[in-house]
Formats: sequence, C-alpha cells, structure tokens
Amino acid sequence: MVTIMKIRELRDRHRLLFSAALVTFLLTVTWALIPITFETNDDEYLMNYFSGAKTGKPEADTTQIFFLWGKIVSSFYRITGALPWYTLIFLVLIALSLVAVCYCIVVSFPEWGESLFCLLYFSMFLYYSAILQFTTVSAFCGIAAVSLLMIGREEEKRKNIIIKNILIFSFMFFSITIRISVGYLVLGHAVFAICLEVLRYLFKTADRRKIKNMIVSFIAIFAAAVISITVNNIHESLCEREEFWEYSAERVRFTDYSKLDYESNKDLFDKIGWSEEFYELVKRWFFMDETVNTETLRQINERNVRGSIRVGRTLLHEWFPNTEFQVKVWVLLLIFLFADAVRRREGRCRSMVSFLWLFVWFAETQYFGYRGRIVERVLEAWTLLAVIPSILGAAANSPVTEERKKNRTENLIISGVALALCIACACYPFGGYVRAQKFSQACSEAKIRWADIEDYAIAHQENVYIYGVPLSGGGSPFRVYTEGLPYNLIFWGGSYYNSPVYYAQIEKNGFEQIFMEDFFEENVYFIASEIPDENLSNVMKEKFPECSCEITDVEDGFIVYKYLNR
Repeated sequence: MVTIMKIRELRDRHRLLFSAALVTFLLTVTWALIPITFETNDDEYLMNYFSGAKTGKPEADTTQIFFLWGKIVSSFYRITGALPWYTLIFLVLIALSLVAVCYCIVVSFPEWGESLFCLLYFSMFLYYSAILQFTTVSAFCGIAAVSLLMIGREEEKRKNIIIKNILIFSFMFFSITIRISVGYLVLGHAVFAICLEVLRYLFKTADRRKIKNMIVSFIAIFAAAVISITVNNIHESLCEREEFWEYSAERVRFTDYSKLDYESNKDLFDKIGWSEEFYELVKRWFFMDETVNTETLRQINERNVRGSIRVGRTLLHEWFPNTEFQVKVWVLLLIFLFADAVRRREGRCRSMVSFLWLFVWFAETQYFGYRGRIVERVLEAWTLLAVIPSILGAAANSPVTEERKKNRTENLIISGVALALCIACACYPFGGYVRAQKFSQACSEAKIRWADIEDYAIAHQENVYIYGVPLSGGGSPFRVYTEGLPYNLIFWGGSYYNSPVYYAQIEKNGFEQIFMEDFFEENVYFIASEIPDENLSNVMKEKFPECSCEITDVEDGFIVYKYLNR
C-alpha cells in the first residue's frame, strides 16, 4: 500500500511523466504479446507506394490521403529505405496521442484518472494500438487534439496555453492529413465540445475563461485543417485529375453498397457487355479490363437502389459486437461518473450534459446507416471521438480537497474494481486483447507467404506478376527492401486501379495499359495461393475460347501460372 501511495504522490507531482510511463508500459506489453499487423490492405498499399515498392521510387501522392502526409512519409523513405517509416511513424503517433489522452484524464480525475484510462485502454484503445489502420490512427490524433482542447483551466499560464495549442495544431494536422473524413469529424466534435461547455456555463458549472481558452484552441484546430485542405486542393488543381476523381466516385458507390442481382438486371449487363462470370470477378475488387470504367460503373450505380442499415440490434449486436461492447462500457462509465457526482453533491449538471454525446454518436451512426454504408473501423473511429470528450466533460470543476485525497480506502477500492474490469475486458471475446491476438495470429502465415511472393518477384524482375484478392493484405508492417523492389507485382484492380500511381507502376513495367489480351504477353504471369483462380479462368475462356492455363512454378505457399492463347 505504501508503494501505491508513493506512485500516487509521484503522479500528482509529475502527471505528464506519469502518463508517458503508463502508456509506454501498456504499449510495450501489448506489442510484446501481439505482433503488430495491418488490419486491411489499404495500409499495405500506402506503405508500398510511399516506400517505392510499387513504382520503383517513393511516391508522395497516392490519392487516398492528403498530399502533405504522403510528402512527409515518402521523404523519410527517400533518406533511407532501410527502416519501415510508415509503421514507425504510426506507432509514434499512437503513443503520443495516448500520452496526451492519459494526461488529460489524469488531470481531469486526479483521484483515480489512471484507473479510468486503463479501463478505456483495454476496452477501446488496445486493438488498434496493435492492429494498425490509418483511419483509427487519424482518430487517435483527433481525440488527442479534442482532449487537450477540453482541459483548459481558469488559471492556466500563457506559456502552457501556447505549448498546448501547438500540440493541438500538430495532432489535428496529422488527423486530417491521414484521413480527411475523420478530420471533419474532429472539427465537428470540437465545436460540439465548446457548445456543451457553454451549456455548462449556463448551468453555472463552467467558467468563462475556460470557454475562451477552448475557442483559442479551436482556432488552432481550424487553422491546421484549413492549411492542410488548402495545400491539398492547390496540389490537386495543379495535377488536373478530374477524370480520375469522376471514376473514383463511381467506384466508391459500386464498392460500398449492396450489389445488383445479375439475373434481374441482365438487360443492363448485356448492354455493357458483362457476363455473370465477369460481374462476379469485378465484384471482387474490379479487374483489368477496358469495360471497367466510369460509364459502366455509373450505369450500374444508377440502377442500384441502396438500402438503409437499421441502427440498433442489427448493426451492433449482429454486425459489430466489438463496437457494441465499447458502447456498453461507455454508458456504464457515464453512469458511474454521474453517480459519483450525485454522491459528492457536485457536478451533477455537468455530468448530465455529457450524456448528450450519446445522442451525437447515435445521430452520426443513424446518418451513415441511412446512407447504407457503415465500415467497422470508421464506426469505431467516431465512437472514440465521442467517448473521450464525454468522459472529460463529466469531470467536475471543483478542486480536489485534502480530505478527498486522504480517502485512500475509497480510491484503492475504485482502482481494484478498475483492474478487475481491465482483466475482464482483456478476456472478453469481443474485447481488444483477444480480438487483436486472434487477428494477428490469423495473419502470421499470410505475412510469411507474402514476403516469399515479393522476394520471388524481385528475383524475377523481368516478368510482371498479377495477383488477386486472396493474396491481398498479407504484408508485414515492418517490411523493408534491401535487395530490390517488387514493383513488378501488381494487384488486378482495387481502389488504386486507374489512378496516377497505378499508371506509374505499370509504366515502370513497360505497359501503358494492362487489359485481358495483355495477359498473353510472354512476361505476364499470375500468382495464386493454391490453385489458379477458377472465376478468372472462366472469364478468360469466355473472351478467348482457345485460352488455356498452365502452372509454371510451384513454391511453398503459392503457385505461378500463365495464360496461353493457342
């Protein structure tokens, strides 16, 4: 007990140092137990373009993120490609963001803030601390910015305000440049946080000076957003990519919503020249064919009537039980904070106002559900962006008295309960630890196989190797290339299809376009995990009846095959 009390005294004197130590400990244990993995192939693609693995040189502009972010990461790869900069920068941003959030919680809840942060970590932060995804890294930076905006005190020193706003600007810059849609949510949540503080002021549970400081901090957030968006828009206007963005908009609509039934829309598919086999192939992230273009996708999208997603049991309990678990923890925490305020007879109105964040979260979820598309990682991102401000907003403004500090028994009980809940969250099937561990283990073999495939492509640089969906998303976040670059390894479609970086890659391999007839070129091969893609073979035979397929090489974990037209 003496040791615990000494730790608490150290925490009270050096809150930032304590927060850094706690976050470092939690992340070190997490990364030691759970191998760091990419959740989707989006991050693998981004890393490969930034590092030069796709085009032979580091690319700053991948169209999926802001140009400034790409410029920063690709610049590190230009200095040296011997380090996995993309992943290392993400890990640093995660750590710094969590330190900022932990510090804000410890400042706001001096008696048991570390227990509250640990509970939030095990229930909400842990999974995406090990399973990397650029959407949630953006969200981590966003909640750090909003958290720092909310902890202003009436007697805050000018020097501290300047430092804090520089940090807020930096976190917001990374948030919006990494994922613009998350950056917009951060802007909206920062405005809502200020509005709630004004509401608390009307209830006489907030002071005018703090509101003023929050507005100044919001200016820093807004400035970061304006600078990032302006620079990106200028860059886009200079590149003249209207045709690509037109295609991309139709591609997103085609990908993100339920697909048309082929039989009931056969007249449309006959018109655009798509057989049922070809349609099934395109549904698996497009394909290299001249008929996959803006016009054909637009015709399909115009026929498609997207249906709304029911927000409630269908969305959370059946689709995303992980988020349902997070929301349950969130509601229980808000109830606990309200009950604590009632018991202390202070801050009750303040705690009640924090429940309005639940309505914001539900309104956002309802909106995207009505549009017919909710992606789990995006849902978790805006959940985090609502949870943390609501928790910080429930903190009472009144100072912690010496009498409350001496209530060691109560604080130890709360800490003990929090520790037990952390263990329960770690063991829960839909909690962060078990979920991340299972996902990372499932990806372990895919990482090894993909590294072998890349090495194979590097060793046969004279050839072009095309691969499909079953092999995508298996790369290691720490992959570096010292013996060459696998720019001759090309995905058959995906979100980068028809993009400037896609054309840069195929141009590096001597092509202006790659369509189905080009698959018969002497140096074009396909790679599959076990057997040639049956759906692809059927499509090839539809268009080229004399087409045949032969296996040219069998390696441990994958095969290489070629289409012949004879």
